[in-house]
Amino acid sequence: MIMKTRNSFRVALGGAALSGVLLLAGAGGALGQSAQAIKEIPADKGKVAGSIIIDYNSRSERSASGVDTYDISEIAVADLFLMKGTIQRTPGSKLAYSVRYDVINPTNPGQIARDVAILRGEMQIDNRGRYLPETGQLRLDVVKGNQTTSKVTGSIQGREVTRWWEVGELVRRAKTEATKVYSRYVDGKVVSIQVKNPDPLRFERLGLPSGPFSFLPETRVSGNLDYDYELGNWLTDQNGVTFAYTVGDKSYTDRVTGSIRYVEETGSTTDAKGKKREYTGYYEYNLRWNEQQAASGGDQFFDEANAAAQSDAFFSTSDQTKPGLYGKVFYSDTDDACKRIKKDDGKMECVGPTRSEVTYSLNAVKLNYQQLASWMKLELLVIGPFTDE
Repeated sequence: MIMKTRNSFRVALGGAALSGVLLLAGAGGALGQSAQAIKEIPADKGKVAGSIIIDYNSRSERSASGVDTYDISEIAVADLFLMKGTIQRTPGSKLAYSVRYDVINPTNPGQIARDVAILRGEMQIDNRGRYLPETGQLRLDVVKGNQTTSKVTGSIQGREVTRWWEVGELVRRAKTEATKVYSRYVDGKVVSIQVKNPDPLRFERLGLPSGPFSFLPETRVSGNLDYDYELGNWLTDQNGVTFAYTVGDKSYTDRVTGSIRYVEETGSTTDAKGKKREYTGYYEYNLRWNEQQAASGGDQFFDEANAAAQSDAFFSTSDQTKPGLYGKVFYSDTDDACKRIKKDDGKMECVGPTRSEVTYSLNAVKLNYQQLASWMKLELLVIGPFTDE
């Protein structure tokens, strides 16, 4: 699955040098490199911060291209790597990636090697809504130091709806179709909520590439992220989303459970660089790694009489001591020159925002480098469904 070619040169860092062994382990350094993958991220280093500008040209009357663009100005992932570049999406057809990685020297965080790796290629979307990375040769290429190529494999079954103006029909159907109960432990007891007709984003043996450091292995992702059309939330069921990988000679499987809750409110926040940013809403992350699993069956009971209290407890982020990813991703949406459709009441309405300014402010708690890196790689692959609304 991985094709490797080797090079012996070193990466220059403005007078310093970052050895290629930090990028891809040679025979002598493999064990030490492996240990870095499962090393817990220091509490003061677990931030995920940065911004993306999204232009939804497919929704704009001013654009003739119909291609949505995601401009990643820079997203810093702990003291590990920085991502920057562009993703172009032709709705219903494909996503084209050109995302570069700068890597941070694990032994000297002041040293950063620029443009060491690049996620490039396309992810095709078939007529069933499946995202197919292998068809478009999507891969992570390490282009400096010891060079490697690691492919993205498997598939993602996309949500049933990818066009904003069809959401109204899904909400109407959700009021009459099947419901699903989601449960988790809160303060030692099971708390459950009920969602009508959730729409799953399904990972079908999705293979995340290794890199950009050699100690970050290929990872197999399975499970669902379910979307709630009525409230705009993302949820996992009790099975969670699993990440399976091997470090050294030991196999690991992490199970991620929890929620990414949408809150529609206006306000302002200050980003990691001290700039004030206005927002029109945000997603609040409450994702746990390897949390105690709520049993199915009798324990998984939805108490309709106490639905509001159960919901508040389920989405509560007051306890951020357990291993997980917490914080907010802020959106500032505008709908200038938007395409419009006629609603049931005869009024015309925008099909959705034509531009979103996205600001990341997340914090990894008690996660290791492999766990956080894998989640952020996954987010790049589902950036289309994640931002459709």
